[in-house]
Amino acid sequence: MPLPETIEAPVWVDSGAVITGGLDLLGLRLPVQFIGGTLLDGVTTVTPSVRYLAFRAWLIQRYGQSGQPDRWQNFTDFAARMESALVLGNLTQDRSINGLIGADEALARLDANTPQVSVSALVKSPASTIYAGPSDQLGLTKTRDDAVPGLVIQRGVPLATAVDQRLSHIPLVDQLLTQLELGQVPLDDLRELGAVTRIDQIPDDERELLIAAIFPATPLAKEVARIGTYASLLALAATLNARPTERDLLDTACSMGRFGEPILDHIADGWTTYCVRDAIAVTQESVMAAVMDEIMASPDGGLSGVDRDVIVGTLMERVEDHDSAMRDIGLLADGESVTDLSFRDLQTRIEDRVSSGRVQTRGINRWPDRLMETMLYRRALTSGAGALSLAVVAWVLAVVRVGDGVREKSKEYGGLSYQGWRRLGLRDVLLPEVERFHRENRSMRDVAAELAYRTVQQHLQITWSRLQVDLRRDVALLTAEGNQWFSRGKGFAAGRTASRIEQALGWLGQLKLIDEGGITVDGYLVLQRAFKVLAERPAA
Repeated sequence: MPLPETIEAPVWVDSGAVITGGLDLLGLRLPVQFIGGTLLDGVTTVTPSVRYLAFRAWLIQRYGQSGQPDRWQNFTDFAARMESALVLGNLTQDRSINGLIGADEALARLDANTPQVSVSALVKSPASTIYAGPSDQLGLTKTRDDAVPGLVIQRGVPLATAVDQRLSHIPLVDQLLTQLELGQVPLDDLRELGAVTRIDQIPDDERELLIAAIFPATPLAKEVARIGTYASLLALAATLNARPTERDLLDTACSMGRFGEPILDHIADGWTTYCVRDAIAVTQESVMAAVMDEIMASPDGGLSGVDRDVIVGTLMERVEDHDSAMRDIGLLADGESVTDLSFRDLQTRIEDRVSSGRVQTRGINRWPDRLMETMLYRRALTSGAGALSLAVVAWVLAVVRVGDGVREKSKEYGGLSYQGWRRLGLRDVLLPEVERFHRENRSMRDVAAELAYRTVQQHLQITWSRLQVDLRRDVALLTAEGNQWFSRGKGFAAGRTASRIEQALGWLGQLKLIDEGGITVDGYLVLQRAFKVLAERPAA
């Protein structure tokens, strides 16, 4: 059966750029990140230790009192040295403490077993830089262009003051603050500092202030979703009697019953849209990985070019990969094959699976069946050539799940169409294309092959757009000339967008709101406070 003709991918022109690596090489993680950012701010994948926020507020306060220049670079130089002493002090207490920035270099200095230890910068980017975004988003500080950050009076100043009351009596702190050229300090002084600055042991006054920043009693409109997400994690901890995981949150958000608390339904809907976009991104990345594996398995690793139709055709001929993936998600019975399915057959099977007990609220459909986005993307990452079929399923399932909300142009689901056709937006691409596939009633083989060609085209378009921003950076995995694809000698592994949920769970643990047994007594009190705030300030 002939493979479908598609829009030609752009021909590659050598720009002289340096071949580099990168993430999001299809540009499809950006909509997922956009949705995730509206639901959970104030934490990133590189901010695992919540107490750093308190230390950063303190450093800003003490620097402001020092009379030093009001310049960002001067502040970060000052902060880097202070943070070095804090990390070294922590490691003198316990070498296994996690979440410290620059721990490897600090351990190397301590392992030298010298009475004096260097407190020069441990890393190029100190915590004061890395934690700047979360600190601003939580209302502790305000960025001031190239000047020293400002402390917010209501939240940042009390936190800085609490830290200062603990550190002001430590002689080493005064020496580091006043003797800017001090480069070596006694090991015993670092031990004294470490005893009161353990990143993993937050004093109660600091802990309450950090909790108040994450769960503000009078939140700004943009903070309501964050409170809802943290409340959802606490509610899960209470239900599970265990520390929840990212998987628990996402599976529950997409489920029929959601979090079991009507006040959290909007948050569940938000994370469901996150999963819809994540399933699209993961399945398309898995298609790209299968294509690149096949290209690089060619003679000379595909450097001299391979026929694109041969690559896609070979992937489609791996029928057992397709059948196995489809059987695992329950869309094929034993003895059946995708080779016998039309696109309409697939649509009917998906609709039949999710129609029983289906309920729609605010433009999102929910069903009790286990066929959900989270199951789909987990299977796609290990499906090989079967990803080409799972990508089709992801498109159909997205339309079933949120198509009505997108058609109604609901503002709260705008992230599903973020940046339109450039990111395979639901409104601009998926809805009209799924309608076309249905109208034409082509075979599953044809549609899956077309999505494979589209995936490569998507990668090349993203690569060109990044070259327009920086002509020195070339992230292309392959180039296209006529009917040939040429490998750039780089492999590709599909992956998922980082949700930051695990980091948020880490913060909840450090703040003693959850533990391995689930929600704590303090956590329950904070959850009730969060419910009260959400009742007064419901999500828009």
